[in-house]
Amino acid sequence: MTLLLQFKTGDESYHVDISPDGDDWLLKIDGREAPLQATRGKDGSWLVDTHQGRRKLWVAVQGDERLVFCDGRVHRLRLPDPEHADDEEEISGGPNLIADMPGKVVQTLVKPGDEVSEGQAVIIMESMKMETELLAAVTGVVAQVHVSSGQVVAQGDALVDIDSND
Repeated sequence: MTLLLQFKTGDESYHVDISPDGDDWLLKIDGREAPLQATRGKDGSWLVDTHQGRRKLWVAVQGDERLVFCDGRVHRLRLPDPEHADDEEEISGGPNLIADMPGKVVQTLVKPGDEVSEGQAVIIMESMKMETELLAAVTGVVAQVHVSSGQVVAQGDALVDIDSND
């Protein structure tokens, strides 16, 4: 049995095949093999061991998608839609930061007029009893901050607008 997924991070998309390999798993990302072991943590997380080391991640179910929280980023996994395989991909990365899932704003780290670099933390969110730094997808200047500390947001709510330097 092989599970076929599409992995989306920022504006990049990858095809992922996951199949059992004895007691472990074999992951193929765009045809490149990556063996891994995954065990369930007592706190609901997953501990994943790969050739790059151990990662702790959390998974949330959202319809046909799985939101994977790892290393301060949210990644989306979904089953490819064979009817729309040739359609242009939805771009979730970009200059404006939106909430990928409901949560509470713990801290805003920027204000309008601040210069930010791609990968810089701009908001700290709490969701599923875990704090996550949300990172700027582009280098630019903060145009607007739509949220404040303590605010509860829904999935899709605007958090921060950034005017890209590109």
